[in-house]
Amino acid sequence: MGNVQASSNLPPMPPNLTPIPTPRTPQKLNSENRIKNPGSVGEIHNKCKELFPMTFEGIQLVINKGLSNHFLDSHSLLIGATSQISVKFGSLFGGTNQVGSGNFSHLLRDDFDHRGNISTNVNVQPWDNLKLKLNTQFQDFKTKGVQTTAEYKTNRYTATLRLVNPDLFNYTGIYISQYLYALNNKTSVGAEVIHQRSPQIPNGHITVFNVLGRYIYNDATTISTTMSVTWLQCCYHFKASKQLQFGVHIEGSFLQRDINATFAYQTQIPKSDIKIKGSIDRKWNVSTTLEKRLHLMPFTFTLSTNFCPAKHQLRMGVGLLVG
Repeated sequence: MGNVQASSNLPPMPPNLTPIPTPRTPQKLNSENRIKNPGSVGEIHNKCKELFPMTFEGIQLVINKGLSNHFLDSHSLLIGATSQISVKFGSLFGGTNQVGSGNFSHLLRDDFDHRGNISTNVNVQPWDNLKLKLNTQFQDFKTKGVQTTAEYKTNRYTATLRLVNPDLFNYTGIYISQYLYALNNKTSVGAEVIHQRSPQIPNGHITVFNVLGRYIYNDATTISTTMSVTWLQCCYHFKASKQLQFGVHIEGSFLQRDINATFAYQTQIPKSDIKIKGSIDRKWNVSTTLEKRLHLMPFTFTLSTNFCPAKHQLRMGVGLLVG
């Protein structure tokens, strides 16, 4: 019989074929797919309303002077058609602490005219998602109006609480709560509750509930609507090109059966720095403004016209903006 030799080296163990799961890291959404803040309820119709011209009558002179990076001084003079003179002075303080991109923690603006009427606007933003506003108006050394607003923003919604002329002792004033939520970057929905208390109102108080929404298509078409049981407001904005924009604004009351529709446009003539705004409503009221920027001097020349056929009235104005 032959000798049998046993090897002392054992064969290697087979490798573990079960894969070890690697820890998953949370995937971040691209900036294009991330849902952005929809803004506030007060800004839902801005794209359409910005097309409407701001007309005036007479001769207007506006001077803006920046004293520093955070302080701006302005003066305006308006001579009306009936030789009425209106002089206003204003100042703007932008604060020094920056919160977010392009926003400052404190913003103070005040305007007063030669009659002693004063209006002040104070904006305080202690954090990125919280903004506080206080607007006051004084006339004949008496308080004419007070408005306080608290606005809270997140990535997907904006909640706003506004008090207009509140009187906590007599429980009068207007109390407004607003909420706007972004379903995605194109569609936003929200609600608004307005509660007003005053002795002049039957039963002493009234509450109005509004629903609203906005839809943006291809960053060129925007449709926004605010609707209640008795009232409707709808805006349509279309950006045909960089130089031409159109807008339609419809507003009316179901109870009074009075609905007014206004068509507006804005055009910029290339290589001429001319901006033209115009509007015409259901009653054939026509308004137009023309602005021409002069590069050799920091001037902006403005022409304004407003024609009302029902009153057989034509108002025209010429203005110059310095600064």
